[in-house]
Amino acid sequence: MRLLPLLALLLAAAAPAAEPALPSPPAGEGRDERSESGVRGHTWPLWDGQESIEQYARKIALPPTQTLDLGNGVKLEMVLIAAGTFVMGVPGPAPVEEEPFVTDIWIGQFAVAVSVAVLLVLLGVVVTRAIRQRRWPQYSLARFVVMILAAGAGVVGGTHWWHSARRLTEAQAEYQRALARLQNSTRWERPAHEVTLTRPYYMGRYEVTQEQYQQVMRRTYSRFKGPDLPVDDVSWDEAQDFCDRASKKAGVTIRLPTEAEWEYACRAGTRTRYYTGDAEADLDRAAWYCANSNNTTHPIGQKTPNAWGLYDMHGNVYEWTQDFHVPYKVDTVKDPQSTTQGEFHVFRGGGGMTLLAGVRLLPGTGLYRDSATTASLSESGLWWRCPRRLDGAPPFLHRCAVASPSPGKRTRSRRR
Repeated sequence: MRLLPLLALLLAAAAPAAEPALPSPPAGEGRDERSESGVRGHTWPLWDGQESIEQYARKIALPPTQTLDLGNGVKLEMVLIAAGTFVMGVPGPAPVEEEPFVTDIWIGQFAVAVSVAVLLVLLGVVVTRAIRQRRWPQYSLARFVVMILAAGAGVVGGTHWWHSARRLTEAQAEYQRALARLQNSTRWERPAHEVTLTRPYYMGRYEVTQEQYQQVMRRTYSRFKGPDLPVDDVSWDEAQDFCDRASKKAGVTIRLPTEAEWEYACRAGTRTRYYTGDAEADLDRAAWYCANSNNTTHPIGQKTPNAWGLYDMHGNVYEWTQDFHVPYKVDTVKDPQSTTQGEFHVFRGGGGMTLLAGVRLLPGTGLYRDSATTASLSESGLWWRCPRRLDGAPPFLHRCAVASPSPGKRTRSRRR
C-alpha cells in the first residue's frame, strides 16, 4: 500500500504585492537584501518556549491561523509556527550532575536530624524533671515554642529532602530515556545540532486531503479512497507540481517545508520520542501506525494534535520535505536551506504501516527520517513492511505551510 508524501506549504512574505515574485538565488550566491520577512533588517522575536501560539501571534501582530481558498469551497487551514531555536536530530544524554542534588538531600537530612534531636532533648528534660519532682510533666511556654519551631524545621527539612531525592530520580530517569533514544537512533539522525529559524511561518493544520488534491490537480491516484483521507502515492515531483498550482489558486507562494521547518513544527517545543511522550501508549494517542491503522489510511484530525495544533505529524502517511538527503553536521545553523543537488529527497514522520521505531519524531525518536528518489514511488506493499530505508519512495502526504508576511501590512511572498 502506498501513502502520499507530506507536502508542507510555506508562504514566504517578501516582496511587496505590486512587485513580481522573484526566485531565490542558487546556493552560494548572494541573496536579495529583502528577506522573507518582508522588511529589510526586521528581526522577528524568537519563541520563549512557554507562550502559546496565540500569545506569540499577538506579540508579532499576525493571525494565529490562516485559511487559504482553493476554490469551490475547498479550504486549507494553516497554523502559525513561531520563529525559534531547537535541537535537530537525536542528542546524546547530558550527564547528571548528582553533587547539587546530593548536597540538597544532605541539607534536608541534617535539618530533620537537628529537629529530632532538639525534640528529644526537650522531651528528655521535661520527663526527667517530672520524675525528680514526682509530678506530671509540665511545659513552659518557652519550651513549647521551641518544640513547635523544631518540629516545623523538621517538616521543612523532610520536604526538602523528599523533593531533592525526587528531582535526582527524575534526572536519572531522563538520562536513561535520552540514552535509549540515542541508542535507538540511526546514523542519519546524528549528530544533533542546534538550529535557529529566524522567521515565523504557517504550516497546514492537517495533511492535504484527497478533496484538496483533486481540487488543485484535477486527479488523484490514491490507493485508499475518501475525500477526508490524506492523499497518497505522490512523488516529490508531483508534490512540487501541487505546490505550484495551489500557489496560483490561493494567491500566495506555497512550497514544501525544509527538513528543519518540518521537524521544528512537529516537535512544538518537545524533546521526547513522540510529541506526546516516550511510551508506545503516547504514540497511540498521536499516530496511525502498524499497531492500530488496520493497514489503511485514516481521516485527518482524529488523533491528538501537538502543542501547536498540528495533526498526524506522526504516522498515517509519510511527508515529503524540500531537502535533498545529506548527513547532519555538528555546526550550529541558522535558517538552513535545502541543498541544490542530490539524488534523494528527505521524507519524515512515518506512515500508517510503519513499525514502532519508524514513526518517531526523530529517526531515533518519532520523527522518522529517510529518503527516496525525486520521481519514484514504492512498489505496492513493499514500503510498509520495512520501516527502514527503501529503494523506492514510500507513499507520502501533503501538508501546507505559509511564511509570515511583513509586520503591519500584507505583502505578496516570493518563492525561495
